[in-house]
Amino acid sequence: MDEVLKQVIKKVKPGSEEVKKLESVTNEIISKLKLSAESLRVSPEIVMGGSAARGTWMSGNHDLDFFMRFSDEKSISKYYKKIVTPCFKNMSLVHGTRDYYKFNHKGFDIEIVPSIKYDIPSKAVNSADISYFHIEYLKKKYANNPRLKNEVLLLKQFMKANEVYGAESARGGFSGYVCELLIVYFKSFKNLVNFFEKAKPKIIIDIEKNYKSSEEALKKIDENKTSGPLIIIDPLLPERNASASVSYPAFSEFLFRIRYFLREPLLKLFNERGLSSELVKERSKRRGTKLLMYKIKQDRADFDVVKAKLLRKVKQLSLMLDREGWQVYSYGVADEKKLFIELESLNVSKAKKHYGPFVWVETEFFDNFFKKWKNNVLGKPYTYNNKLVVDVYRKHDVNEVIKEYLKDYLC
Repeated sequence: MDEVLKQVIKKVKPGSEEVKKLESVTNEIISKLKLSAESLRVSPEIVMGGSAARGTWMSGNHDLDFFMRFSDEKSISKYYKKIVTPCFKNMSLVHGTRDYYKFNHKGFDIEIVPSIKYDIPSKAVNSADISYFHIEYLKKKYANNPRLKNEVLLLKQFMKANEVYGAESARGGFSGYVCELLIVYFKSFKNLVNFFEKAKPKIIIDIEKNYKSSEEALKKIDENKTSGPLIIIDPLLPERNASASVSYPAFSEFLFRIRYFLREPLLKLFNERGLSSELVKERSKRRGTKLLMYKIKQDRADFDVVKAKLLRKVKQLSLMLDREGWQVYSYGVADEKKLFIELESLNVSKAKKHYGPFVWVETEFFDNFFKKWKNNVLGKPYTYNNKLVVDVYRKHDVNEVIKEYLKDYLC
């Protein structure tokens, strides 16, 4: 295992040239913003955010975040736009809890996020205001133990390779902050995987021991934020679950991949898995399934987010298809940005059961159902599993059902 982990670090840790380029672009961005602010006679604090600020960014990751910290909301409204817009070209405004600008500069995707400069994290409400304190917290941890940075890189790469990295609601995975908190707690990637090998939800982690017991923690945190499999008490905001975004599917995939890795500690488990259309076709042939494949619309900015949303919708669709008689074997997105859905068979009966109320329903509702269907072309109502039932023709073939259900995503 140790040799595999060494190879992963060598691959994902940025080299000296990459570091120099990032530092050069960072200095340029901050310098331009400061000069623009000075021309307006204001001086917001401008700091780097994200993993680049913490020294836990990965080779090939060209996302750079900056926080522009003002004294209050009024100053943001008055100066933020005036400072940022003269500095860079081709910027786009992103709407959120606070609007912010993003743009591409010398191969880097840049975000300039307005925030308020609070003295303690408990005063912060907006996530942008809290992030600054998270960065400072982690930087102190790494200053005491620089080796942790490499361990973070290992965990992030493992998460990315197994498609559970990212806290977007559509993905339901592990955020970068959560990855770093896990390493701060377990001290190494090896310790972490050995723990999760035997772990079962719910897992409660309290790094700074803000609570005397797990029971006390659960009482203090919003019940809606503790429904997932993992609860990490935010070290700076103890009433917050830092890992509230982690869903059971992402957690299960993570657990499976850890157990797989411990049994076969192979380098390939850290490589992002490709899935070509040809491989999907070969696999379907082996299984004897019926394969349907569709092109996904390309007019989307962030395909990873779109892919996660699409797969969540396909999951809902698969349940509906199962109810209609088309048993879904598997589904996913191939490398060529094609959605595939495997069915056990395309052959289903022409008719299906249409269920009504229980047989012992009030007379009024029994009569309504019976009258509505008594002249049904496929026969009169009957009873099945204690309910009134009538046979009806299926309205569409499976292709029509899929295309209609996913029309916002498919070509």
